[in-house]
Amino acid sequence: MRRTTTTRRVSAVFACWGAAQLAAPGGCARTLTPGAPVPPTRLVRVLGARLVLQHALVLARPTRGIVLAGAAVDVLHAASMVPAALRWREYRRPAAVSAGSALTSALAQVATAPAAPRH
Repeated sequence: MRRTTTTRRVSAVFACWGAAQLAAPGGCARTLTPGAPVPPTRLVRVLGARLVLQHALVLARPTRGIVLAGAAVDVLHAASMVPAALRWREYRRPAAVSAGSALTSALAQVATAPAAPRH
């Protein structure tokens, strides 16, 4: 299997996860953090939209640079969840799940990124 095929499969999974957040933000939050307060719907939708756009770009052009840039965005998102969890304690569990999902995406992208072109 070509490396770009694996890259695209990883991005398809995360694009679908983003689409689910867009379509059913409250349901996604309740499923992953039962008993925790649900973050504002618009916030979950914005994060879902970011995933859809990011991974649609990778699906369209799975170059090493684009894949690694997406991984960097995911790492920044995960890092942003730390102050969010500290500021809004009631959303600590959803923030931790969001950070974990972003880190998982980043690691999967780095692991499956196409090789750098040889010169």
